[in-house]
Amino acid sequence: MLALALVLSTPCLSQETEFGASHNGLIYADTTVNRLKFIVDSLNLKFKVCELNRVYLSKPQAIANFIFMDTGNIKSAVNDLKENMPYEDFILKYDKSKATKDLLVVKFKYKDYGDKDVVEFRSIGLDEKLEHSCTFDKAITTYDKPLKGKWIYTFSEKSQYSKESLRAFYFKEEFASQPIPEKYARMIQYSDCMVDTTTQVFYDKATRSRRGSKDEESPRINSFVEYIHKATNKPEYTAEYNEKDYEKYIVKYQLWDSLRPKQVDSLRKVDAKFTTLYNQALEEAKTNGGSSEEFEEYVGVYSSKKTELELKRNRRVVGGCSMDNSPRIHALNIAKLSAETTNWEIFLRSHLDIMNDRFERVSDGSYAWGRRKTYIRELEVLDINVHDLLLGITLRIDNPSMNHYFGSISRIGRALSETIKSDEAESKMLQLISDQSVDTYNRVLIYYLFLNYNHTIEDKTKQTLNAEKLKKAVETFPANVVLKAKAQK
Repeated sequence: MLALALVLSTPCLSQETEFGASHNGLIYADTTVNRLKFIVDSLNLKFKVCELNRVYLSKPQAIANFIFMDTGNIKSAVNDLKENMPYEDFILKYDKSKATKDLLVVKFKYKDYGDKDVVEFRSIGLDEKLEHSCTFDKAITTYDKPLKGKWIYTFSEKSQYSKESLRAFYFKEEFASQPIPEKYARMIQYSDCMVDTTTQVFYDKATRSRRGSKDEESPRINSFVEYIHKATNKPEYTAEYNEKDYEKYIVKYQLWDSLRPKQVDSLRKVDAKFTTLYNQALEEAKTNGGSSEEFEEYVGVYSSKKTELELKRNRRVVGGCSMDNSPRIHALNIAKLSAETTNWEIFLRSHLDIMNDRFERVSDGSYAWGRRKTYIRELEVLDINVHDLLLGITLRIDNPSMNHYFGSISRIGRALSETIKSDEAESKMLQLISDQSVDTYNRVLIYYLFLNYNHTIEDKTKQTLNAEKLKKAVETFPANVVLKAKAQK
């Protein structure tokens, strides 16, 4: 019902639960769960006989020294870096520089928010003082060349907000990737087996919409919905916002919304205009996209669930503020429709988007994060090997399959805190952290995954024991990612 979306996405209104639940305690009904379990059983059988036929490689990593300057003759320092002055000579000449030696640096390539290719060099450690970065968006192929014995740097001009500054890495070795050990490569392979890499939830041409907004480029859809509202006497809230008055309006709205399906169905039977306007709106939606939650609901009733799903995949919902839950509700509706239409590929991606809270918002304050649940139990009842799936999308690799799903460290850590097999989850994480055959960057990532997991569990005694286990696992780490940063010359 639309009332659910209205109440859940209204700023500053609180709820006991995010989505509500079926009688089984899950957000999906038993019929949906049973239908999905059949698909999972088939995929699990397929995976058991599937050989590991590729080598997954870690992100490129190297050891480097880092310098930072925000005082002294910085422009002269930049010129010396351009001339590739040796590291020891540089720090002797510029005694105002702050230097840290032997950092682990990881090289990343990605597209920024403007879809521009970017290369980033970032040092990694368990202390924030060890974390530095240099990012470039011009001539990025330059950074594919050998870098041992060379500098990269970023220079920032003085502004009204910050001082003139210089940051640079000096590389002591070449970047190299190493194979992910087979035990963990199978986890990545399992995630690719479960999360179809040939499919995305939303189509490339999908429009963006926000709660309550009209798409001015969809006049026929707007005309049909307005016709419904007028014919069913939808209540409107037009006065200046007042909490007491708004609560009264919500009651009226919910009553209207509860009666709406029957009223709309009756209208369809007695007024030929309904069918004319509906067909015109549906044709417009199929051709141009730009649908709406309410219209999609009618399409599911009067055309098909499959068509309703197609319309939803052509519309991305953008959150208006931190408390706006409409993107998550849209994803849940896509997941439910995917299950009903036996579209496993879209179902799991949409559910993982909910788990990882992978949505666009105009703003996103941390005060709103707690109410967004992860729903790991919904995956566990499907007999998915959830721990391998989630670790498979947590590990970072340099040669992923197209559309490989990468998860959020904080959200997956929180999800694992709700697993019914917590001992197994802890064991797998601690083993991976301690395994010196795994590249250091991935071990650090799983360290943070375990931290997020342990922070979220409610058992304080277990938290204390886990902290000791993690401390022991960290003893196997290289010193350069554990020791607190100290200025070194």
